[in-house]
Amino acid sequence: MSTSTRTAGKKAICFDVNQTLIHQGIHFEQAFRSVWNDYYSRSVQGSFPTAEALWSKYQFYWQQHKKNKTARLQLDDLQQQCLQSAIKELEVPVHQQFARDFFQLVRRERLAARSLAPGVEETLRSLAPRFKLAIISNSPRSEVKHLLERFGLHDFFPEDRIFTAQHSSEKKPNVPLFKTAIRTLDLSPRQLVMVGNSWKHDVCGATKAGLDAVWVQSGASAKKITQQKLGKRNVYCIQQMDQLLELF
Repeated sequence: MSTSTRTAGKKAICFDVNQTLIHQGIHFEQAFRSVWNDYYSRSVQGSFPTAEALWSKYQFYWQQHKKNKTARLQLDDLQQQCLQSAIKELEVPVHQQFARDFFQLVRRERLAARSLAPGVEETLRSLAPRFKLAIISNSPRSEVKHLLERFGLHDFFPEDRIFTAQHSSEKKPNVPLFKTAIRTLDLSPRQLVMVGNSWKHDVCGATKAGLDAVWVQSGASAKKITQQKLGKRNVYCIQQMDQLLELF
């Protein structure tokens, strides 16, 4: 039985964004350190902690908040609160809106370094007439929309098919985003498939919600589609985006 036969009946394809449709370029930690080093180099206010020291304290508070199951802050607010706590402990003199401005610079640096994954536009253009295309992402909605606009992918993903996390509890691999997509697209879980690069977040999260999944392993040496089972759901492994056209 061909892979296209095994994926018959699918009506919607959901995509992760970072490292799936769009390559990140630099990681969050790299951008965090770079922005701090730039701020530190321009400062004339005495001695400042190193990027390593600030990152270490930020990570400490981030992990503390992750353990706090009652916290339901939005992602941007949580990042800023953790940075504010780190800065306060390290006794760094900064202006009142520093944390907000800092993460704006971090996002700007990361966005500037990103690039479209090979074959994405052509693949989406071929799939769009036959399937509902959607986004399921842990990234802030504003960032996802910016990236889709920047790389000319916004026409493939209408506003009501962009599903993003507002709170940490909604993030993949938890099922709320998947359930919202299922309900909004008015389909059964088996009529959707999730495409993403993360085994934990995209594949495990999707199968837990009842979806089949496509695991994108960019850079893998083999260039053929493989299939395995995760529970009762099918997981297909591809190495490049245009292989989706063999599946669907």
